[in-house]
Parts: sequence; C-alpha cells; structure tokens
Amino acid sequence: MTPSVVHLHLAINHSPLYAELFPFVLLVTALVKRNRTLGTAALVVAIIAAFCAGAAFYTGDGAAATIDKSPPIPGVDKTMIKEHDLAAGFMLTAACITGGLALISLIVGWRRGERLRWLDVLIAVAILWSVSVAGRTAFLGGRIHHPEVRAVSSSQ
Repeated sequence: MTPSVVHLHLAINHSPLYAELFPFVLLVTALVKRNRTLGTAALVVAIIAAFCAGAAFYTGDGAAATIDKSPPIPGVDKTMIKEHDLAAGFMLTAACITGGLALISLIVGWRRGERLRWLDVLIAVAILWSVSVAGRTAFLGGRIHHPEVRAVSSSQ
C-alpha cells in the first residue's frame, strides 16, 4: 500500500457519518410531512451511506497497514487503530443493515405502489442507530491522530 491510501481514507472517513445523518433528517421530515418523494430520496441516500461506509472501511485497512509499517509519526497513536478498526467493522454492518432495509422499502413501494409506513419508521430508527455507531467510530478514529480528543476521553 502507498501513502495515497492513507490520504484517501482521511479524505472519505467522515462521509459515513454525514451520509447517515442526512437521510435521517430527510426521512423524519418525510414521515412528518407525509412526503413520498422526500422519503424516497432519504432511502436512496441511506443506500449510498452503506457504500460510503464500505469505502471508508476498505481504505482504512490499507491506511492501517501503511501506518503500522511506518516509523513512529509524531501525534499518531498506533495503539488506537485496532479499537477504531473494530468499530469501523460494526459501522459497516450497521450501514449495510440500514441500506438493506432502505432497499427493501423501495422495492416493496415500487411493487405495491406505496411504501409501508411502519417500515420507513423502522428505517428511521435504524438510521439513528447507524448515526450513533458512526459517531463512535469517528470519535475512536479521531483519537488516533488528535491528542486533544485523547486527553478528553482518557479523563472519563
């Protein structure tokens, strides 16, 4: 792996968090306003979020391998990588479950002519869960390179 994998991972590693947060806001708004178009957009973005999580996860493997083989880097705590990697795997699972549910809702809606409201509510809850998992993963990732996060988290 080349250092460019590290840069790629750093460039896209925030996308899963925001790609999950955005459809949550859209879907809740769609459910409240009973707006099918907005709900459909939210479900499509939830599916895209699963791909973002996959991209961040798979570039993270290459980034971890590159950092692991490198000499010590000032400000980088290599011991934090494993915990972040485990959380990233859980994030990928959460995003895929949420994206899968969104895909099911879109297919059911297409076949029936309307989506199941209870399924969209379930998906909103699943997206909120994915947002919390993404937030924790981002926090643990921040601890790798940001000493100010390590200082706050170590006092708890």
